[in-house]
Amino acid sequence: MFLYHLILAGLCASTQCAPLHDHGNDLLRSLNLPIDEVGATAFSLLYGAPLQQFRQLASTSGILKGEGSNALGSHYTTATASVRNVVRPNVDTIYATGIFDLSATDVVVTLPPMEDDRFYLFGFYDPYGDLFATLGSVDASTPGRYLLGAREACCDDYAGCITSPNPIGTLLIRVEVKNNDTDVTHVASYLSNSTLATVNPHAASHPPLTLTDFADLSNSTVLSTLQLTARLQSRATPESAAFQHKVPAILALAGIRNGSYNQPNGVNMTLAAELAKAATTAFTKAPSSHPDLGNGWSMMNNSYSGTFESGTAIVPRAITAAALYLQVTPANALYPTLGSTQTSLSEGEAYVFTFSGRPPVADNGFWSLTMYDDGGYLVANAENTWAVGDRSNITFADGGLVYGNGTADGSFQVLVQDAGVPPPTNWTSNWLPAPSGGGSFTVTFRLYAPTDALSNGSYVYPLVEKVDAITA
Repeated sequence: MFLYHLILAGLCASTQCAPLHDHGNDLLRSLNLPIDEVGATAFSLLYGAPLQQFRQLASTSGILKGEGSNALGSHYTTATASVRNVVRPNVDTIYATGIFDLSATDVVVTLPPMEDDRFYLFGFYDPYGDLFATLGSVDASTPGRYLLGAREACCDDYAGCITSPNPIGTLLIRVEVKNNDTDVTHVASYLSNSTLATVNPHAASHPPLTLTDFADLSNSTVLSTLQLTARLQSRATPESAAFQHKVPAILALAGIRNGSYNQPNGVNMTLAAELAKAATTAFTKAPSSHPDLGNGWSMMNNSYSGTFESGTAIVPRAITAAALYLQVTPANALYPTLGSTQTSLSEGEAYVFTFSGRPPVADNGFWSLTMYDDGGYLVANAENTWAVGDRSNITFADGGLVYGNGTADGSFQVLVQDAGVPPPTNWTSNWLPAPSGGGSFTVTFRLYAPTDALSNGSYVYPLVEKVDAITA
């Protein structure tokens, strides 16, 4: 920081560096940011970073252009290796997504009946990816019609009411697929009966969300983040009362006012970006941010996941948005990671994941290990196996099914090995193919409807060992 203050002194000698006074000082100090325009700009970059993902979802991915707001777009198939428009796609569920706009209307959300043993989740998010409400299997939600609005309303004719902290946001529906054959059609019927419909038109409280909001942004990620934050500021306000009081002053000091961004004179944007990056690095290195689960596994602190402490934990929110925008709460899913999130294999090598037993998820939950290449895409392989888990025919060492009827729990193994080096047939059901020819990749562990044992230290997480490739 000493070098930074020397640079700042030089800048302030030739330009006016306005103090922030009382509003927001503590927020900047908590992130080790200077109380000036540079610090405010760094804060704004962290605060507004998730809006780039909202932009991707709403405009680049075509939801507003295709379905428009207040309508659902569904994907009636699971992802395969040919999918290249989504990074790290989930192959366990089928999705439906909608951008809601409550500026001049309320919306009715229809939740159809589903089986008790099927995981499903309707997640309601603000533009920053903060999860503010859920309907789903974990909540044991009652099927029916729910009223979504940005203001209090009468709920007499509905199964429930959901009040959004902002007039715009995202509804993401996830429904578990138990197999990729007949069940895909079954799940598609659920999504067809999941609907959004506008009701209760009223005088507009804000301008409607349109593609224009995302047009003509700078090619610079730094500048476009600040521009997006300005354009959506009045429709994406902080959820917490403390942030409602403090954040506007910080954004104003950074040059964000009245829907526009104007770079303050003398602000070094490179320095501001470096300070924002330093804040994310400091968070990642703090032991409390990722509690140790044993055997090299860790997980982001549960207090941040999904809700990000009502949007006040802006650093983990910014980090998560880049890799897992629209994250769920720990009650619905956990995402433990290895100490080194990206692993690699050379020719003739493999990894063996030794599980102490079945991951303890609820009866309506599931788990999976999914393979991604170094670009975050599913790995092409002759088996068309993108993931293994509780819905796979994985076996114990003696050949018995891990998830057979009445089977006792016990240790089993999953083999991660080159897609071009098939193992002996006794490993086939437990084989997760890695990129052909070796190289870097990521294995993502997902646990839906987890029990407490997965986060309180009771469950022993898989031991991961590098071994020689296993061949016939």
